Amino acid sequence: MKPANSITLFFAAAAFTAMSLPRLVEAETDARTSGQRSLSTSDDEKRKQPDDVSSSLTNCPSYGCPILPRDMYFDEEAQEALKAIRNLQVKIEQREEKSGGLEDTEVDNLGSLSLENALDRLKSAGGEDQATLTLIGYKGGKVEDQINQDRAFVISPFLIDQKTNTDTFPKARLMGVFDGHAKLGEFVSQYSVSELPKLLSEKIHSLPLDQIENDEKAVKQILIDSFVQMDKAAPAELSGGCTASVVLQLGRKIYIANAGDSRSLVATFQKSTGRVNIVYLSREDKPDLPDEKARVENMGGQVYIPQRVGASSRVIYVDSYTGVQSGLAMSRSIGDWDAGNVGVIPNPIVEVLNIETLKNIQTEEDSCVAQIDARTGETTMDINCITNGEEKKDDNSLEDDVEVFAVSATDGMLDFVNVEDIARNVAASLYLDEGPHPLSACEGLISTAAAGWWKSKDGKYRDDIAIAISKFDS
Repeated sequence: MKPANSITLFFAAAAFTAMSLPRLVEAETDARTSGQRSLSTSDDEKRKQPDDVSSSLTNCPSYGCPILPRDMYFDEEAQEALKAIRNLQVKIEQREEKSGGLEDTEVDNLGSLSLENALDRLKSAGGEDQATLTLIGYKGGKVEDQINQDRAFVISPFLIDQKTNTDTFPKARLMGVFDGHAKLGEFVSQYSVSELPKLLSEKIHSLPLDQIENDEKAVKQILIDSFVQMDKAAPAELSGGCTASVVLQLGRKIYIANAGDSRSLVATFQKSTGRVNIVYLSREDKPDLPDEKARVENMGGQVYIPQRVGASSRVIYVDSYTGVQSGLAMSRSIGDWDAGNVGVIPNPIVEVLNIETLKNIQTEEDSCVAQIDARTGETTMDINCITNGEEKKDDNSLEDDVEVFAVSATDGMLDFVNVEDIARNVAASLYLDEGPHPLSACEGLISTAAAGWWKSKDGKYRDDIAIAISKFDS
């Protein structure tokens, strides 16, 4: 059964959205009615602004049709549709308590905007099996000048080669988030969200068919090479960079690749018990981690470690464009070329999981649960997560009882919502009939994080927030 507080968290958090945003209601209203939602157009920016997150890639590329995040507050159409879905869920619960159930026709007519119409308006951002949303941050100044540097996508199916993508070809999907930072970091994150799927599709296509699903070493190297290639070609000549945290499925294998302080998790949901287990969580690549600090210092860099609890360590570098000394709060990233000269690298840490193994570890004694170091965020894989599961493959009833899903999120969310709550609420939205829609789950989690920023920073600052979620099955 679903945890008793799941729906409460979803909808209490979503209802809290207005309070969690900066108290600039009049300015926000002016910005929204004038159409100036998320991009600054100051004269000193020489280059064209990157395409809006929700409108880029509208024609499906060769690697498949991505779903892209809509802004849950400044995108008025998305806001109206999300409100309709959320209100519908509440009305359904209220009527079911009184009457014991609703017919499908009754469900469709509960709100001013029907469920069908609301979901159709948001189909570019997700559906029953996957979803992605974002919320632009507030970093001071005019609301209309704020820039959302976060990007995300889910591509399912992810097409390695359209001509051979048949029923016999390994099932593939790709999802991830990219958190831009520093001046013009949004160009790097937009480039990454557009370029990485193409690079991966082309490189994986070059492998023989049997290697695509079975050669973990080759696929891991492709992910590393793609991150490095993306870093070299990124539009970062005038500063800027981004994180990259992605989850790739090829058949029964799941690859998690991470560079920076965004994170991805893979989790299981057991239908018979309602138990949710996080089986892998990528780490935050922070400069004070021993291996990262050693590399930076070996390359002539300096790591600043603050005394204040909760403050981030930083790699010190000089911005070649401004001549100003700065600190980067991560030790791996895409772009950030000046920091790259002193030890910041784009190479991701890549881990591999087997879906069949995860689905076959069922009992309380054998459950596969990652151990997460509270200080470093490092994940220690449970031995049950990495065994091949051959001894239980003959019991299909057990395998059918477990579902696998993944979440990628930027630090705008992770700084204020713990990963266990994220996993539980996403699982409820993906697998429970009484759970909210996946888009409502993303909305509630973003709202919870936004409220945390409001409280912590007294309304003066909120980071951009993005999340992507998806089912994973073999």
